[in-house]
Amino acid sequence: MTSRRTFDSKPTHRRTRSSRHTAQRPFAALDKILSKAGFQLLPRPLEAQTGSLAAAEDGNEEELFESAMRDVVRVTWRHDPVPSLPPSPRPASNGDLEDHKLMGAAMGDREAPIVDHPEYIEGWVGVAGKRYLPRLREGLYSIQGQVDLHGFTRAEARRVVEDFLRGMSRFRSCCVKVIHGRGINSPTGRGILKDSLQRWLATRRMSRYVVAYASAPARDGGVGAVYVLLRQSRR
Repeated sequence: MTSRRTFDSKPTHRRTRSSRHTAQRPFAALDKILSKAGFQLLPRPLEAQTGSLAAAEDGNEEELFESAMRDVVRVTWRHDPVPSLPPSPRPASNGDLEDHKLMGAAMGDREAPIVDHPEYIEGWVGVAGKRYLPRLREGLYSIQGQVDLHGFTRAEARRVVEDFLRGMSRFRSCCVKVIHGRGINSPTGRGILKDSLQRWLATRRMSRYVVAYASAPARDGGVGAVYVLLRQSRR
């Protein structure tokens, strides 16, 4: 019996290890050539990962929107009241400005002396009395006594002042302080006793005791008090 060998008409292709390696890295040879020439191929870029968004493109618009908004974080809004602005400061009055100047003088600012205040008063008896004013204004005399006229009527205050000055000058020359107030709450905005005191100190009767007088420095009552320099009384 004669045996027959059947041959397949399709050619058989055999792939060697090197050919498989070349198929997997088609640019390996080119890479070697470029490396010798000083060039280098860049790595293969990664493909974009579309994820669930790409998968949702086949669905409807609602699924696409839900997929796109999946990683969105909800922001919680809080209503905080806007703080109101502080009230505007009231304009400074002339009295406030003068008090500020006097405070500066009390703190060592000699550019604003007490004599610049509109309520400042001073006076003297005779030519000799005027030379004591500079030291009296500065409060350089030691205060030996004081009297406060708050709460007295005008008539009562006059008797108190005369008795006080007469008694203090009986034994020695000295400096005293009379507190008369400023009368800020009075209808005229000026102290009634202050104006009256200035007239009393200028009378002939009081000239026997008074050498000079001047409003006190800001540190010791300011224009709400007056220093009175007394001479020793002869009787």
